[in-house]
Amino acid sequence: MKKLLYSFAVLLLAAACGQDTFTVKGTVTDADRLPEGAVIALTDATGAEIATAPITDGTFTLKGDANPEKMYNVKVSWPERTPRDRSWAAAFIPEKGTINVTLAPEESTVEGGSINKAYRDFQQQVRDLFTDFQEKATAMEAEGQEKVEALYKDFNDKVASLSKDAIGKNAKNYIALAALQNIIYDLDLDELKSIVAKCGDFVKNDETTRRIIQCKEAELETAEGKPFVDFTGKTPEGADVKLSDFVGKGKWVLTDFWASWCGPCMREIPNIKKTHETLSGDNFTVLGVAVWERNGDNTASAQTMEKMGMTWPQIFVGDDKTPTDSFGIMGIPTLILFAPDGTVCKRGKELRGENMLETIRELINP
Repeated sequence: MKKLLYSFAVLLLAAACGQDTFTVKGTVTDADRLPEGAVIALTDATGAEIATAPITDGTFTLKGDANPEKMYNVKVSWPERTPRDRSWAAAFIPEKGTINVTLAPEESTVEGGSINKAYRDFQQQVRDLFTDFQEKATAMEAEGQEKVEALYKDFNDKVASLSKDAIGKNAKNYIALAALQNIIYDLDLDELKSIVAKCGDFVKNDETTRRIIQCKEAELETAEGKPFVDFTGKTPEGADVKLSDFVGKGKWVLTDFWASWCGPCMREIPNIKKTHETLSGDNFTVLGVAVWERNGDNTASAQTMEKMGMTWPQIFVGDDKTPTDSFGIMGIPTLILFAPDGTVCKRGKELRGENMLETIRELINP
């Protein structure tokens, strides 16, 4: 879909033509603190600018085509403003009617519109659940990890229930997409597809929604008992290499998908190192696959490999997402144990942690 790049004048013209429109009536507090040349900018979720408006005596007005399937941002803009600056900014759903916005240095507010109210109420309910969880978890910390984990599961269940209810009531507006993002990773493929099927096309065609569905489909295709899917990359020395150079060659292969910037990946390295040093031999080996490299050139992967003492073979793939997409990997580290014939023996959380060595020893020596 082409990005909306209308000027303010075009938006006003659309309003004059009688289409369903929204009007933002805004107030800017502490406007005297703003740098010279500051204006109001309206952007879409990608950050693309849709319109601008002047600030006149601390007020502004914006108009545009209403579209309750989207989320827009309105903020004070000036040349030196950094992308992470959250002052004088607010998000709203561009529903039909008038929306009142107060932009402030600390906390901006949005009032008006039934959909915007429902969205704010939903977000506040989620925040309340999280605050309650944090307070209870802090008080319960001394009682042991199991009780905290049970509390976290209860929190997740409540958020899931709240989100599914919000989707059911708002399947044709942006709230459905926002609520789905809370639970999309935890849903199994069938339930995810069922929920998405009841929503508007904007949810079906959302890039994240489509990617997660594709990942979950790939995960099923590479589940335990399924054959491996080959991919290519580079050795740390720069030579071409394939997964099939290691997997399906008569050895058990513990494959670790990791990234140099990933804290949990680094915390797993000592367990992998212990497993490698204890079990590697004629029938077992460890293989690393460095993925999601931010600069794409494998430099950080090579530096981390040396720093962490990762002496086992590696496949570097830079920023190529083919390997993780092929195995439906949505988070790292992900560890997969391949059987000697190349089928997937085990994957996921069961292979992680301090019990990694014993878990794998039992799998390869039943």
